[in-house]
Amino acid sequence: MIYDLKILNGNLELDFNPYTYEYTVTVEEDVKSLDFSYRLQDDTYIEIKNNELNDLENKVILEVYNVNEDATYTFWVYKEKLNDVSGIDNYMKSLEVNSKESIDLYKVEFLAVGVFFLLIITFSLIFHKKSQKIK
Repeated sequence: MIYDLKILNGNLELDFNPYTYEYTVTVEEDVKSLDFSYRLQDDTYIEIKNNELNDLENKVILEVYNVNEDATYTFWVYKEKLNDVSGIDNYMKSLEVNSKESIDLYKVEFLAVGVFFLLIITFSLIFHKKSQKIK
């Protein structure tokens, strides 16, 4: 019947097996129908039904016929959100602050004041003139 089958514009959850009759396929959200590539046994005919995809769950049927046997393959098709090429979604996520991971503002101010005093003390030790006693 069918020797090999591939989905050209989607991802099969499992590799195709002629004796497995139900599959899950994921496609990008702009895909309107599944594009199949297949190799058939001689004198075998194939009919594709329900191959107009909507935004919800889709059920595409492949009916395969030859003189000796018939087979029906069901493809449950789910659409995935397109990848954001501009990267704006990732940029916006990087700007989000998780409350558990955010830095306490008071700790930052305390640290800044401590560093300031440390610098004052360091400079005063380095540039301090020793007083000389007059005899």
